[in-house]
Amino acid sequence: MENTEEKYLHYKQEVVVAVGDADFNGHIKPSAIMGYCQDIATTHAGILGFGHKDLLARNLVWVMIRMSFKVIKSPKIGETLIIKTFCEKPNKLDVNRGYYINNMAGETVIFASSKWCVLDMNTHKISLLTPLFEKYVDADFIPYQPLDDANPKIQALSALDLTIEDTFRVQVTDLDQNFHMNNARYGDIILNACGVQALKENRISRIDLNFISQLFIGDEYEVYKAQKDNMTFVEAKKSDSDTIIFRARVAWQT
Repeated sequence: MENTEEKYLHYKQEVVVAVGDADFNGHIKPSAIMGYCQDIATTHAGILGFGHKDLLARNLVWVMIRMSFKVIKSPKIGETLIIKTFCEKPNKLDVNRGYYINNMAGETVIFASSKWCVLDMNTHKISLLTPLFEKYVDADFIPYQPLDDANPKIQALSALDLTIEDTFRVQVTDLDQNFHMNNARYGDIILNACGVQALKENRISRIDLNFISQLFIGDEYEVYKAQKDNMTFVEAKKSDSDTIIFRARVAWQT
């Protein structure tokens, strides 16, 4: 990335890949990538004046609704990474945030993007973003995403294509500070659904996620999977309900 990009609203920090951030192959877990992005987004939003505490004062909360990331080269355990995030110009009801994860040689090893909206905690309806960004001008926001096709809407598959993997219940350790299922936990659900054999034979190259409904403590949910060519589709829904929790698609590098 060029120094000219420093003029846009951005923030960067270092992280060291921990043992728990990698799977049994030593490849970085989706949940680790999601956690890195979630952490730096939270910090940057706070610096800019629209962080968690700022929104709580307005009875609002940030909610991630989509995410995409592409792994060019899986970092190793103990490796130091530099993560940089940029705000894009907000839309009326949602905003994209881009991420570049670089190694110490300056290579971008992971590109990522997430789409966020703000919910009113009383009405549970999406709120306008304009009041949160009113002190910033268009020139403050980076005009492009790390991935040209980031955060796509994932189409539903036929129930005939999907096979159930397992049923789970939301535990205390799954929760974030808003008492919802933590976004990064969905990365582990996806990884588990992919299975040992697929992970032994292939490496995940890209994941796209759509977060559709929230999960709370005690909620029971079912995880389904489908395989189409070089793509694995994972979907979760609440048990005894038609409520979809999330949809994801995993592209593989063989």
